[in-house]
Amino acid sequence: MKKHAVLLLLALASGLAAQNSRFSQPNYADFSLKSLQNYPYKASPITIQTLAFKNSLQYAYNVSYTSMNLTISARLSIPAIKLDSIKGIVIMLRGHQPPGGYYTGKGTENPAKGYLQRGWAVISPDFFGYGASSPTPGPGQFHQFYSTINAVELYKSLEQPDFRFASAVSQANRIVLPGAFKKIVLWGHSNGGQVALHFLEIIQKPVSTVLWAPVSLAFPDSWVHYRGSIEWAEQFKKEYPPADFSLLVHLDKIAPGTPILLEQGDKDYAVPKAWSDALALAIAAENARRERAGRGKIELRYEIYANANHNLNPYWSTVLPRDAAFWER
Repeated sequence: MKKHAVLLLLALASGLAAQNSRFSQPNYADFSLKSLQNYPYKASPITIQTLAFKNSLQYAYNVSYTSMNLTISARLSIPAIKLDSIKGIVIMLRGHQPPGGYYTGKGTENPAKGYLQRGWAVISPDFFGYGASSPTPGPGQFHQFYSTINAVELYKSLEQPDFRFASAVSQANRIVLPGAFKKIVLWGHSNGGQVALHFLEIIQKPVSTVLWAPVSLAFPDSWVHYRGSIEWAEQFKKEYPPADFSLLVHLDKIAPGTPILLEQGDKDYAVPKAWSDALALAIAAENARRERAGRGKIELRYEIYANANHNLNPYWSTVLPRDAAFWER
């Protein structure tokens, strides 16, 4: 009996060691945009776990869905209007939030109010390691790529949504949810804007997208800029072609006719305006190539706000209605 127990422990230790080795020394090529385009994305049911709150504007639920066979928590807010008056749903991809003090919906709940007032439902995923989501399954340097998978699988789960109420939600707090949305649109801010651009290059559908000061610097330089190791990045570039991970190189994968509203404050010290200028120029160059090839263009609109910060303050009274009108075209 002792012998069998020892063998079992050795087998478990070996399995854990192999798993840890796979995560500590992954095949980074799996995170290239070409590899992510071929990832086996899946839809899953969306489970309404609890009612966060309700008021005259919205029913706000904490929900979860499955991504990469793990759990992602999210905030789903439904406007308190007639079901057939809901214009669609906005997938809101937030920027970086410190883990300390984080709660589901943080980073999106304030602009979401402006979209709810215009009749849009919103859903904001927490991503791995936040809220009630599973921990990040691999190296932290690639969190943005995991988040991209989370966003694409959420989109697929919303195409024909399968909403399910958990038993913890009382009958009094259950509303009739849409069996389909008229539109599914995208909003991305800062790091979430980077995820949104990756999303467009992977899904290759003309999803109407609003970008607030997106991080468009190529990986791994974007990771180094905020929190990373220059030594690690230089070693990475020696082993892997940086172009394979650069969203600017893969703009040709964005579907013809994709509407993008790019919004940037000129006093933004978190995402320099120069990055959005470069993104706009890169899209213009891509559109010139498409025109020569007889291919449909990316429909870019670039708005710059004087004296606005990273959150586009003090222009929300202009920005939020403008965003909603852009999706409603």
